[in-house]
Amino acid sequence: MSDAIGNRIKRYETLLKEMWAASAKYLGAFSVSLLMERVVWEVSLEYKEIELLQYDQDGVSCARIAARLEENPELPVEDMFMKFIARYVEILAKLLGYERAEEIRKRLRILGEEFNEDPFAKGGMKSGEDKNRH
Repeated sequence: MSDAIGNRIKRYETLLKEMWAASAKYLGAFSVSLLMERVVWEVSLEYKEIELLQYDQDGVSCARIAARLEENPELPVEDMFMKFIARYVEILAKLLGYERAEEIRKRLRILGEEFNEDPFAKGGMKSGEDKNRH
């Protein structure tokens, strides 16, 4: 696997770990694990490889996704992770309310800027969207 792909996976892993930590603060680790399971299931309908995402009470790991990428470098990991993140935050907004979800979204956006990417730029719920939908 090229260094660029490996770095990309590490960036997504960092974003997912931040999502986990920020949402566990409000929901608890067990509920976040259930939320992750729900989003993995939804996203796996389109991207089966997301099932390789490892998560438990201790956090998140993308090691198995990185290994699969070595076998098949053509996997659409960018789209897969963007869909995952967008769906996760969308559900989180319903659980926590828009304001708290927006705080988490801002943290992720700042972290994404460190990686020269906006985790919400490729679709899914944007800032200010879906505010009142329940």
